[in-house]
Amino acid sequence: MALNVLQLTDFHIFSDPNTKFLGVPTIKTLQDVLVKVVDLNIDFDHIIITGDLTSDEELISYQTVKELLGNMISKCKIIPGNHDDRKLIRKVFPECVENENGPINFSISTNSWQLLGLDTHIPGELYGTISTETLCWLKNMLDKHKNKPTILFQHHPPVHVQTKWVDLLGLKNTDPFIEILNQNPQIRLISCGHVHQEFQGTLGNITIFTTPSTGTQFQKGTDMLKCDPIPPGFRIFSFDNDSWESKTIRLDELKYPPVKN
Repeated sequence: MALNVLQLTDFHIFSDPNTKFLGVPTIKTLQDVLVKVVDLNIDFDHIIITGDLTSDEELISYQTVKELLGNMISKCKIIPGNHDDRKLIRKVFPECVENENGPINFSISTNSWQLLGLDTHIPGELYGTISTETLCWLKNMLDKHKNKPTILFQHHPPVHVQTKWVDLLGLKNTDPFIEILNQNPQIRLISCGHVHQEFQGTLGNITIFTTPSTGTQFQKGTDMLKCDPIPPGFRIFSFDNDSWESKTIRLDELKYPPVKN
């Protein structure tokens, strides 16, 4: 039986429900995305949230996210983005976090695939990195399942997405991470958030994805921030034995055009 996984990312929720992110009411767009997810009528085994749940890192913002997710929360795993607060994630979402201190990583081992979530958050910074602690954890998880195909989820992509200003805010100090990737051919995929756009590339034999935000979208290939007037979206995966499929799904219409374009 196929394993179905939903990736949601970059909600950018504010404590004030009237605050917009570059003109987009992100609470309303997240609500619309979740309705779209339900309408797919897919029984997702896991829901992966790859960071930037909030824009202001306030307690009430995380509480709002939890309220919006409702019953979906039981299937969620969360990793932080640059606009997140680890302490507040742990406070509001204890059921979605596997440890009480340090980086917020997660591991899910199924009969056919391993799903790993990597914390790339640096407090106070927009760019990201993978700590020595997380690298050691990752190596251990991979050593345990050498023959099991693996997907990594993280906020900051490990490659440039050819959008200059966003690439400057990507994953830094990648050499130790890439060394681990090169030593573990069971890693098939890495799926990220952060860039508010859909992207597909490669790193060696690994397929790299980025996933649209549930709110504001950023145009590809620009030197400066420029919003893209296309609907919010999300990504779904289907894993079956050694094979996988993935696609991005967007809302049917752009209800809330961004203001910075």
